Amino acid sequence: MLAKKVTALFVSAALVLALLAGCGGSKALSQVIADLLSGLYTNVDVEVDSDLTAALKKAAAEGGTEDEILTRLVNNLNITGGSITFTRLGDGQQGDHGVDLVFQTGSDPDAAARSALAQWASVFGSLPDDGSYRAHVSMIEGENGYYIAVDVEVLKAGTPDKGDSGPSLGPNDVGYEDDDYSVEWADESSGQKLFKVKTATGLIAWANYVRAGNWNTNCTLEEEANIDLTTTGNWEPIGTDDNNAYTGIFDGNGKTITGLTINNVSENVNVGMFAYNNGIVKNLTLNEATIKNDLSVNSVGIVVGENLGTITGCSVSGTVSHTATGGAVGGVAGSNYGTITDCSMENGSVIGDNSTVGGLIGLNPSTDIVDNCHVSNVTVQGSAAGGLVGENATFQNSITGCWVENGSVTGSACAGGVVGRNEGEIIACYHINGSISRSGSASSSAFGGVAGNNTVNGKLTACYHSGSDISGSTNYTGGVVGNNLNRNTASITACYWSGYNGKGTGTLSSNKKGVTQVTNDGDGDTVTWAEALEGLNNAASASGYQFDGMMDAPFLSK
Repeated sequence: MLAKKVTALFVSAALVLALLAGCGGSKALSQVIADLLSGLYTNVDVEVDSDLTAALKKAAAEGGTEDEILTRLVNNLNITGGSITFTRLGDGQQGDHGVDLVFQTGSDPDAAARSALAQWASVFGSLPDDGSYRAHVSMIEGENGYYIAVDVEVLKAGTPDKGDSGPSLGPNDVGYEDDDYSVEWADESSGQKLFKVKTATGLIAWANYVRAGNWNTNCTLEEEANIDLTTTGNWEPIGTDDNNAYTGIFDGNGKTITGLTINNVSENVNVGMFAYNNGIVKNLTLNEATIKNDLSVNSVGIVVGENLGTITGCSVSGTVSHTATGGAVGGVAGSNYGTITDCSMENGSVIGDNSTVGGLIGLNPSTDIVDNCHVSNVTVQGSAAGGLVGENATFQNSITGCWVENGSVTGSACAGGVVGRNEGEIIACYHINGSISRSGSASSSAFGGVAGNNTVNGKLTACYHSGSDISGSTNYTGGVVGNNLNRNTASITACYWSGYNGKGTGTLSSNKKGVTQVTNDGDGDTVTWAEALEGLNNAASASGYQFDGMMDAPFLSK
């Protein structure tokens, strides 16, 4: 029945003193679980038990695993009747007691209580109808979460269902199934489980099991699962650091999760549905998400804070706000150390005035791949700001076949329609019909239709900007690139712009080759879109993408 049998829950010295001394809030916390359990089962009476609370505080003060704390709790209770395994409560005789303990991480007592009830549901739900029971409950605050205990006394023995001769299944056991989710093997040889989720309650049950240290537990949203999280409270991101990242497969199965809300969870822990992902997150839509953070963290995103694995086929909408100084902020992922493909953000805003910010990804730092992604109708605002990626940080990174349309990009240090600052490779990408502008007054800021700064080993190939104005500093604003630095290493090949009346690269840029303006008549040094289309496709031929459309700005196909 215990979800976290191998997780050591050691408590600090200060917490030990607090648990032994007690606090006035224990009764109020216990009432939370009592109120939720009361009335759920017609043959179970519920009461808050001060003796259970005292025994729980004493047991938890010594720390250890849940099994160890549970053993001490039972001993502390000095039960006069018989003591039976909680999962066999339905077989109990009059006077027997079944005791269980759940530790739930997080800062929301209501969510913790609901998680405990979900874990106990199979036991309470299987009690004989002709039996009578009294549930003594207690809930106390521990370090990083809550201990929730129940001591169920058999007042009258019922008649067990003889049709089931096997042991009762716990809510995390393979073979368990209810209206919210089911559990089966993903890989029995390695012990990897798969939760098939139908409801918000099922999703929370899976998340709690993963947070208990079962980082490789797979999840698939079932056919009927379009999940609404708007009333479930603050979501606790999954994963605690690089070494405790999600490593399973989360398959959204083309379904939608609405109303994910994360508000200032924890200092120095990344923010997203997954704080750290080193697995696969795929085929998922997150609509109307709200992410708000003013704590010191490295990475903030709707799907993933820090991606070390793969994100594919995911779409998001909503708002992301990060007011602390520094960090990387993105619509799908804050920072990407892995692969992101076939993803999008449509409708919303990504704001981090003192951070590196992108409509899709804040920071693409090292050997990372971004392919076939787009951003539409999104407001992006940051220090280094890009419609798609805030900063593409090293020459090993590639961004291919991506586009940004409508919306706005505003930066104080630099802003680009696709990327704010580029040191990697951008191939076959474009920005169309959205504004690019400066916040602040730094004279060295750079603003470009494709990239604000293209520097060090940055390469732009077969890209264009069309149909919107660019307003920035006098010297470092261009239809393709605001500032193209390092003539010998940073390069631009077959890139075009239209709709901006200035130059292709900022006036003080050291290298202005590879940029051509597109006009209707193609007079002088300009070309028509038909001519630009040929140049784009010749340069993009090895990428697997081609541009189509003759009369207006071309679109991409693969």
